[in-house]
Formats: sequence, C-alpha cells, structure tokens
Amino acid sequence: MKHAADLMADRRETQRRRILDVARRHFLTHGYGATTMSAIAADVGGSKSDLWSHFNSKESLFAAFVDTDSRDFHTDTLALLDRAGEVFEILSAFVDGFVAAVSSPAALRLQRQVAAEADRIAVGDLLYERLVGVVETRLVAFFDAHMREGALRRGDPRSAAWLLIALCFGLDPRRLFCSIEEIGAAASSHGPLVVAALKVLLNPTDGAAGES
Repeated sequence: MKHAADLMADRRETQRRRILDVARRHFLTHGYGATTMSAIAADVGGSKSDLWSHFNSKESLFAAFVDTDSRDFHTDTLALLDRAGEVFEILSAFVDGFVAAVSSPAALRLQRQVAAEADRIAVGDLLYERLVGVVETRLVAFFDAHMREGALRRGDPRSAAWLLIALCFGLDPRRLFCSIEEIGAAASSHGPLVVAALKVLLNPTDGAAGES
C-alpha cells in the first residue's frame, strides 16, 4: 500500500502531465506569443497558483513542452543502425525512418514553433539535441565502425554524419514554405536520393577503402 507521500507525488506528477498536455495544445494551436498561463490554468481546471507551482514561467513551461515532445523521437529509427546487413541497405532503412520522423506533422509543428521563438527563448539548443544531436552521435559511431572495417571509404565519420543529416533536412526546400501536410506527403520519396549520394561519396569500390 502506498504511503501518503507517494500518493501525493503521484497526484503531482499526474497534474504535471495534464498541464503539459493542455500547454501542448495551446502552443501548437495559438503559438507561444498568444498563449497565456491564465488560459492554460483555466483549461487545466486548477488555480493559477497550481500551475506556477510546477512551472515558474511561460518560458519554462514551453521548454518542458519541447523536451517532452521530442524526448523519444528517434528510438525506433536509431535502432535500425544496430541491425545486421549490407551497409547501404542499413543506411537506406535509416534514412527512410529519419526523414519520416523529422517530416511528421508533429515534428514539423515543433520545429516551426521553436524556430519562431528561437530569438526569445533558449529552447533551440534543446530541440537540436533531441532531433539532431542524438542522431549525429550514433551516426558518427556507425560510420567510424564501417570505415574501419572497409565497408565504407575511409574519411572523417563526423563529416559523413553531418552530410547525411544535412541531406535529409535540406533535400526539400519546401520545409520552409509549404504546408505541413504537403511536406509530410512528399517526404517518403527522398530516401533513395540521399542513399544514392552517399554511395557516390562513400562507396569503397574505387580502391580507397584502405587509405588512411
């Protein structure tokens, strides 16, 4: 049987999740500037002091929303790098998963929200780490291992990781201008182009695999 302190902690955590759910809806619907703590408190159903006991500012609530929405973004995609198989087949599956993840409606809305507020709130670094940083770290290790084995042309694994990520994000300039639905519908066609570029740059069959 739970003690009173445990029950209180559970209730507090439940309330915190409820606040974040409501805040998420407000931020994505109205934007950061038009969202108010008073409106969120009214939707949650408690007092404004209850809201402030969890988050002492709108900035801290927005940062918590970004953190929660992006925390497990690439769990399934990163697992693809651990599977056995031909290196470019693995990369093809990874690129498809990564492009789909960063081009999903939820990801695009989050990216646009953060970009719109980046000059006012220090959440850009947090979202970058969640969406890109964790992927970069895993890709560097992946490229390093396969370059050492000779499956990929020797080079700088960090540069290879940056190149792959840049291709995935930059292949479609409509990300900056078009509707979220339009971008998501077209994203699945980009994977083969990214892998084709990687094959040209990293395929070791020209005899460069053993060079340092």
